[in-house]
Amino acid sequence: MTTTDIKNSIIPYIGETAPYISIPENIIFNGHTIETEISDKDFNNENLTHLLKTLASLGSCSLYKLLNDSSKEKIYFLGEKLRVRKLSYRPIPDTLTITGGSYLESPRKGKSCLNTKDKQSGETLYSFELDYYIINQDSFKLFYQDFFNDTPIENYDEKLPEGNINKTEDPHQYTISIMPFTPNQCKGHFENYPIVPFVFIANCILREIFNFLGTMSSYEIDSLEGYASKAMPIGTEFLVEVFQQRFLKNLIYFKCEIKDTSGNSYGVIIINIKSETQK
Repeated sequence: MTTTDIKNSIIPYIGETAPYISIPENIIFNGHTIETEISDKDFNNENLTHLLKTLASLGSCSLYKLLNDSSKEKIYFLGEKLRVRKLSYRPIPDTLTITGGSYLESPRKGKSCLNTKDKQSGETLYSFELDYYIINQDSFKLFYQDFFNDTPIENYDEKLPEGNINKTEDPHQYTISIMPFTPNQCKGHFENYPIVPFVFIANCILREIFNFLGTMSSYEIDSLEGYASKAMPIGTEFLVEVFQQRFLKNLIYFKCEIKDTSGNSYGVIIINIKSETQK
């Protein structure tokens, strides 16, 4: 199965639609494994979430293929737990290969495990795991009926909402205010049920953290774990409670709890960032 086959026989039947869903042009399914490559991408700092978005889309496609569903009704793959780790600190090459696959734990739960490698050396640069809930169309419409909005979204807005750091008296704690997402920013996630993608809120949090850290040292993400507990609505201002602690000389730990201004919790992101003093 190739990228053309995926676009014709898988993507029309999964919950994500364009422009949110993002897959490379040269995918090959070999049994239950998937192989592809990507080139000329910037995955530094918050841009790592662009890679996560691609990997999550590949995982959704892989799980749909495993289900072997013939109903032609949409199936929704909602991320539950996300884990990504950087395994090499060499400069990111121009071309990366992605290999791995997905498996079903039950008809309603699945997992995707993918590795991103240097195409030339074969060295693994990132490991990626994502646990999914698998929801059929009728159940999705029932669970997320409060999100329903059939107003057509004409244009896609790639610019994510602005944020702001709010310091406290405790040097280890602060909050990040993130302005509300619009339907245009979340176009394709999901059609007629606009929900803020977890990777988008992660991008905003990372952007503000790296701005807060400044430029006295160089920084890169060592690991990131995300735990989604509730779907995030558009039109809602989010207030992220951040706890920060330097556990090692060159490693900073961040725990970020995503809430709205009423205190409702939507998930947690745990980040370890490696630092190196500029020479």
